[in-house]
Amino acid sequence: MAHMEQNSLYDRPDLYNLMAPQDEILERFYIETARERGGRVLDLACGSGRLTIPLAQAGLDIIGADLSSATLESARTHARVHAVEPEFIELDMRDFDLVGQTFDTIIVAMNSVLHLHSLDDFRGFFGSVGSHLSPQGRLVFDVFLPNIAMLDSDPNNRRLVGRVVHDALGIVTVEETLRYEPLTQVSHVDWYWSTETEKDFWRVALPMRSIFPQEMPLLVASGGLRLIERFGDFDRSPLASGSMRQICVCGL
Repeated sequence: MAHMEQNSLYDRPDLYNLMAPQDEILERFYIETARERGGRVLDLACGSGRLTIPLAQAGLDIIGADLSSATLESARTHARVHAVEPEFIELDMRDFDLVGQTFDTIIVAMNSVLHLHSLDDFRGFFGSVGSHLSPQGRLVFDVFLPNIAMLDSDPNNRRLVGRVVHDALGIVTVEETLRYEPLTQVSHVDWYWSTETEKDFWRVALPMRSIFPQEMPLLVASGGLRLIERFGDFDRSPLASGSMRQICVCGL
C-alpha cells in the first residue's frame, strides 16, 4: 500500500499543537464513549496525544498511534508532563497489524479520517480497524459535514484561521486558501503562517477529503464494518441538515 505522504504540519508539533487547543466537550464525549465499553482503547492518528492523554488521565487503558515519529515524540513528552505513560506506537492506519491485539473502542478524532483520500485508503483503514475490534467493540470518529458553500469558495481568497501565541515566535497568524477538486472530493487546503515581522514564513498543504452523508455507510461497509449510529455533535444530538460534523459509531 502506498505510503501516506508525511504531512509537514505534523513535523512541527510546536505549531500544530497551538492549532489543536483543548476541547473539554470533545474530550468528555470520547471518555464517556470509551467508558461505556470498558476495556482497551486505541487512539489512531493521535498526534501529540491531544486526546490520548486525557483518556489516560481518566483511567482508561489506552494506546496512542500515529504515522509521524516527530509527533509521537512530542506525545511522549506531553504524557510525562501530565504524569501518565500510555504506550505510543508508529503505524499507518490504512494498513496495520498489532498481532492478536484487540480493542473495545478505537478512536479517530478531529477529522483525521479525512487524511484518507482513495477508496483503497478507506477499505484498508476500515479493514485494519475491523481486525482489531473485540466482538462488541466500536470504532468512533468525527469528521466535518461537507459545507457546499465553503467548498465553492474562491481558491485565491485567503481566510483567517486564527491567531495564536508561540513561545519563541510571538503572535502567529494562520490563514488558509481552499481549492476543491470535485472528482476526488479532496479540498486542497494551504495554511500560511506569518509572524508580525515575517509574512508567510511557513506554508503547509493540508489536503482533506469530503465524505458526504449518503456516502459514509458505503465507505464503512467497503472495509467490512457497519455504521451503527451517527450524531450531529458531541452532545449526541442526531445528525441534521444544520449539523457541522458527523460523529460515527461503527461495529462488526
